[in-house]
Amino acid sequence: MGIALRFRYVPWRALYQELLGYGGEAWADDVLLPWVEANPRSVADLRQIGQAGAMNIPIPNDHDNYTPLQALYALTRVLDVLIAPFQHAPQGLEGDEAPGWTGRLPDDSALGTFCREIGGVEIAEESFHPFFHEIVDVEAADDPDEPPALVGEHWPGYLVGSLLLARAGVTVRAGARWLDPQVAARSPMYWAWWRRNRVAVDESRGWGPNSQWRTDFRRDYYVNGEAYYNVDAAFRAPRHVPAELSVVGQRDLLRYRCGTLTDPGPDLWMWDVSHAEAVHAG
Repeated sequence: MGIALRFRYVPWRALYQELLGYGGEAWADDVLLPWVEANPRSVADLRQIGQAGAMNIPIPNDHDNYTPLQALYALTRVLDVLIAPFQHAPQGLEGDEAPGWTGRLPDDSALGTFCREIGGVEIAEESFHPFFHEIVDVEAADDPDEPPALVGEHWPGYLVGSLLLARAGVTVRAGARWLDPQVAARSPMYWAWWRRNRVAVDESRGWGPNSQWRTDFRRDYYVNGEAYYNVDAAFRAPRHVPAELSVVGQRDLLRYRCGTLTDPGPDLWMWDVSHAEAVHAG
């Protein structure tokens, strides 16, 4: 498929910089749609890497040249900004936990407009599953054994082909044996660069202004009823495995990207964990 040869890095980071410097009100019309029109090759490359067969193609790390995964990481920062208007206002984050975005918040129509234009299809799953849904709020169920169930959606999620672009932000109801409401809604969100009201953790943390852009995008695919998490980790020998967690604990943090019953803290090395499973509720 030649994905690594065709994918370009610069346009995605340039879009982020445009959003950072934008001072108007028409985010889609002034910035996002003109960018899509000016960068058809980048959009086509994204759609190509979204094909189901692309998940079987390893994308090697290259410390001398930007890779497709590093290009797409810039896209995740754009998406983190576009979902921000749907999130609660910040609550007491400061210092190293302070938000990374210093620009203005976009309007709440920008996310859907942009995702559709780059080939995104809105997630329409009616049952909760952590592949498709990011937990924003939790309502405690009376029955401690009640599995998570969707209550409402804060923002839509999108797939490009089979590739997960962004999960939908949701409120769920669940019993105490499934989710601790405070932990699931407030513990650090892994594989995220920024959330307005919770700590976000990705591999760029602690690096300088240029080195942080060498972070890899996490590729998750949904193919024929199967969810494949962090597929690129399966192609390489693990650099480190978080011994602080059991295998089940690693799997659950990979799936939910946050704590469910206990707060994992922000310092675990999760980037080399992968998993595949049949999709089912809970």
